[in-house]
Amino acid sequence: MTHSYKIVEIAPKTYEIDEFDCDSIFVLLGEKKALVIDVGTGIGDLKTAIEGLTGDLPYEIVITHGHVDHLGGAGWFDKIYLNPKDWGKYPYPPDADFRRYYADFIVQRSGLTYDYDRMTDIIDWEKTAELVPLHDGQSFDLGGRVVTAYECPGHTPGEMVFIDSLSRILFAGDAINGNLLFGTLPDDPTFVSIERALKALERILSMKDQYDRIYNGHHDYRELGEPLCPEMLPSIVTACRKLVDGTYEAKTIPGMLPNTPDRTVVYEGPAMVTFVAGGIHEPK
Repeated sequence: MTHSYKIVEIAPKTYEIDEFDCDSIFVLLGEKKALVIDVGTGIGDLKTAIEGLTGDLPYEIVITHGHVDHLGGAGWFDKIYLNPKDWGKYPYPPDADFRRYYADFIVQRSGLTYDYDRMTDIIDWEKTAELVPLHDGQSFDLGGRVVTAYECPGHTPGEMVFIDSLSRILFAGDAINGNLLFGTLPDDPTFVSIERALKALERILSMKDQYDRIYNGHHDYRELGEPLCPEMLPSIVTACRKLVDGTYEAKTIPGMLPNTPDRTVVYEGPAMVTFVAGGIHEPK
């Protein structure tokens, strides 16, 4: 299986692995152990690539949220940490056909050819990784650096972000993104109102003295190895405030692929937020 991923050192002992434009996987090395943030869609032999960076260090794996493009590669590993608020809400384990569908979507969107075979490099898991609870404020002491998890619900109910004390990077998964997707209604088990998401994002913004850069889980709104622009999180917060206050200006744009429904979005600076009107406020 392929493990010809692009790998960039974004800070000392801190790496971004590009999984063929499907997802970014981050590897943080400490003196005692390593931490892996997300495991992509599961294309190729991710374990070999990770262990090429970690060497003899033991490592643990944390997942930002329960979507297939962030935990699809978990079948290589014995256990993963995931917020229980995402347990049972998304396919687990996600089968190979579902993961191929997502990879095909990326190919159609980019128009590029990638160095993998969709049938031999995206296969069903031989084992199911044990789910271990991940909670707000939980810390991972790697030796010489501590990584702390914080809840940031919105994109999913259990979305988590991570602040690394050494690199002063905020790893944001899909909680902070130039193409931020909210799209569920109160009767959906994955529903998070934009009103609630705003409070979570405001909390993370208030922690800005703890981090200098933000890396999200995809590099489609930034270059590989480069952080999101500094205006991204404040712009997302402003967009969400306008949605909650009713002062927003909505636009309709085409779906992400041909023959998919149009999307309703609001733009603010570099950010685009997709939403549904019935999902803005907490149910009464």
